[in-house]
Parts: sequence; C-alpha cells; structure tokens
Amino acid sequence: MKMIRIILALSLGLVLSLGLAGCNGGEVADGGAAGGGEGLAQAEIDQIVAGVTTAQYDSAKMDFDTNMVMEVIGGAEPIEMTMWGNGTGIMDMVNQEMQMSMDMTMDIPEMGEQAMTTQVYLVGDWMYTGIEIPDFGDQWFKTEVMPGTWEQQNQLEQQIAFFRESVGIEYLGMEAVEGTDCYVFDIVPSMEALEALLAQQSSAMGTMDFSQLDLADLFEEMRIKEWVAGDSYRVLKSEVYMRMQMLPEDVGASESDFDRMVMDMDMTSTMYDYDQPVSIDLPEEALDAEEMPY
Repeated sequence: MKMIRIILALSLGLVLSLGLAGCNGGEVADGGAAGGGEGLAQAEIDQIVAGVTTAQYDSAKMDFDTNMVMEVIGGAEPIEMTMWGNGTGIMDMVNQEMQMSMDMTMDIPEMGEQAMTTQVYLVGDWMYTGIEIPDFGDQWFKTEVMPGTWEQQNQLEQQIAFFRESVGIEYLGMEAVEGTDCYVFDIVPSMEALEALLAQQSSAMGTMDFSQLDLADLFEEMRIKEWVAGDSYRVLKSEVYMRMQMLPEDVGASESDFDRMVMDMDMTSTMYDYDQPVSIDLPEEALDAEEMPY
C-alpha cells in the first residue's frame, strides 16, 4: 500500500502539472529555432516561431487525452499501474480566467480500476482545485492569485512556451488538422523550463513536490510535436511523450522499497475555438474550498 500511495501521488502530480497547468519560466534558448526540415528555409522557420510566440488571443478551448504506465521494479512490492483519461479546458485571456477538468481511470494492483476527477478554476482572486481520488477523499482547496499566476496557469501558454523555451526545433513537413494545413515541428524542450513547470505547478496545486528533482537526470526520453496553422500561426495540436526513470531517493522512498521506478506518459492536445465567446462559472461547492498557502 505504501508504494501504491507513492505512485498515486507521483502520477497525480505529473498529470496535473503537465496537463492542467501552463509552462512559463525557464531559460530561453539563444538564437531562436535550431535545425530545419527539407523544403523550408531556416528564415521561414524563424518567422513561424516568431508568429507563434507573439500571437495574441482573446480565448481558446482545449481537449486532451493522456496515458501513463508506472512500473516499480524490485523491492517488496513490485507494481505496474496504468492510468488513462481525457480532459477539457477553457482559457479566457481577456479576463484572465480559466477552467480545466480531467476524468482519469487508474488500474491499481489489488484494487482494480479506480476513477478520479480533477477540476481547476482560476476565477477572480483565487485558483480553485477540486480532486476526487480513491483513498484521498473528495476535496476542494484554493490558493490566492499572486502576480504571475495567470501566466503560470494559462494552458495555451504551455504550447507556445515549448517554442519560446526550446533548445532545438526541426520542421517535419505539412499535415492537416481538422481541415487546416499545418506546419509540423519536432521540439527539444528546455529542461530548465520543465523543472520550473513541475516545481511551480505541483506546489500551487498541493500535489507532490518536484522542486528537488533533477529532471535532466531523470528523463530518458522526451518527444514533443506541435502542429501550427499555416494561415494563422495558431497551435492546433500537440503531442508529448516522456519516459522517466527514478530511484528511491528521488521520491522520498528507501532502497528497501524498490530498485527503480519507470514511467511512460503520452499526452495529445487539440486547441480550437480561438477568439470565440466563453463563459466560466465556478461550481457552488468550490465556494467552501479550504485555503492553502501559496
């Protein structure tokens, strides 16, 4: 049961941080885009990247699907747990408000399939998070909105930040997304940006603290693909795959608990309805949320 709790906390923190939070921080790669694909000059790639990173929007919506496999190798409780689910989001840039929801299912050893629902709202002076998860109970909590909170929580900014904070960008060709011709890019992300993402967002949401993890050592593989509309430079689709390997000391466990932990995670996101009217209504149950320190 101890290892199951560790896996649940780690999985929840990673899914929330990468799926329900934006990325705003880390170092910007010098020199802009790096690399290039056949049929598109470097100057054209630079122009597209500039268009993506400087575009302004009033609103946007997002859908995403995610799959994760966590495997604990060695120790008294070797475990393999899978998690899958989907979510939706609304970003109101004008009023700096957002809404995200995610339905997840976990296949846990000796417990079977367990459902989890997570909701995140940024409304007014507070960010509200509601979590329903087995063995953790149902809970709403809130954190006060501080300077920079909106930039950290804007989900569309995560996709744009992959361009802004990359250390390499390669053009792969053209593909259509829902009838729109898109440039497709392979992106090498900045480890500093990812570290900032996990540390800042997991702390804000009250999940596992990733601030002490050295992600550059933990990531065995990470791939990011982005689809950018050729007529507007809007990001319409994103695919992220990562493989991490962790040792007991990385997650606050001992060597007797396990030898190593391996995690595979992929997430596909689609962005749509740019600049369309949106309405974000805070659920009544969130009004009694427990206040958490920022």
